[in-house]
Amino acid sequence: MIERDEENHWKLKNPLLLGIIFIVIGITIRIIMLIYYYIVHMDPSVSWGDVRINYNTTNTMFTGEWIWRPTKLEYPPLTLFFLVFFKFISFNSLEVFAFYAFFLELGVSLSFYFVLKKFDTPKRMLVFGAFLINPFVFLNNVFSPIDCGYHITDSFFYIFLILSLYYYVDENKSKFYLYSGLTMCTKWFTLPAALYFFIKFLFEKDWKEMKKFIIFLCIPIVVFLISPLLFLPNYLDLYTGWLSGSTISTFEEVPLLIKLGLFGAVFLGYLIIRLRKADQLEITFASIIVMFSIMFWKRLYVRYLTPLVLYGHLKTNENIFRIDLDFKIIHAKFKVGNHLITYGFSILGCIAAIAVIIFVF
Repeated sequence: MIERDEENHWKLKNPLLLGIIFIVIGITIRIIMLIYYYIVHMDPSVSWGDVRINYNTTNTMFTGEWIWRPTKLEYPPLTLFFLVFFKFISFNSLEVFAFYAFFLELGVSLSFYFVLKKFDTPKRMLVFGAFLINPFVFLNNVFSPIDCGYHITDSFFYIFLILSLYYYVDENKSKFYLYSGLTMCTKWFTLPAALYFFIKFLFEKDWKEMKKFIIFLCIPIVVFLISPLLFLPNYLDLYTGWLSGSTISTFEEVPLLIKLGLFGAVFLGYLIIRLRKADQLEITFASIIVMFSIMFWKRLYVRYLTPLVLYGHLKTNENIFRIDLDFKIIHAKFKVGNHLITYGFSILGCIAAIAVIIFVF
């Protein structure tokens, strides 16, 4: 499986075969987890976790209360519309709804292959397989030992994120902006990118790209994030609740000024240090880190950073640095690329997530 090349570097002998093995394992463990969840939840006392919460999220819409707070209406309106739709086609069955959560996660994960193909990623079968078995992705999007590990609202976010990535390589980036806007309307993870795009095009005086950005990215934001202020009852509570810590929060005692100060520092830091050199792809994923600087005050979830795994596999730099080990007994050289680094950081992400579960919750 492993051999040396002409430069005495270790490399995989058959990356295609290993990639296929990883893909089979990635799909199999997802099916096994689905079966596991159904068996475990035959006991009615075992909670379905986020699946049940998401299933009941839209209840106050139909009672006329419109309560925007955790376990109630805690997501942007576009996500709520998707939840209503999937609850409707679940025929009032939580078990069917859970299957849709599984199906969406699997479908989104499999669709990443087409993004890798569009980016012309080298050894993409191996990269795709490594993504499917990535422990950070699996821990945050699939696995939970007792409560169901699916986050169907994250799948809504990933659907549009994957579509935006697919169209990113096109010369005309209109569809990239459109789906990026819809991505921001399902979850706030990439929302800072909208302002970054505006500032970047303004600095570069790229009015042609600015026009596309305003039309295709800003319109979904206006329609699905801003206009609901005019017709949805108590909609502003959704944002004030997240910022004020007046509802369920990990750090309720932290003043709003400190929260906004950290967010502002991270936002301005990236703006000053990196924005001019960054492309739209980097900006999209960097905005996740910027948004994390304010979202983690509300819920200290490391899974907010899970989408960064996608970026780690889409970067084109295959050989970031090399490692030469020269001991008396052994001499070896290793090429360390972005895919291996992504996998390494995923392990650290899992450790961080477990530490949060043990020491915070």
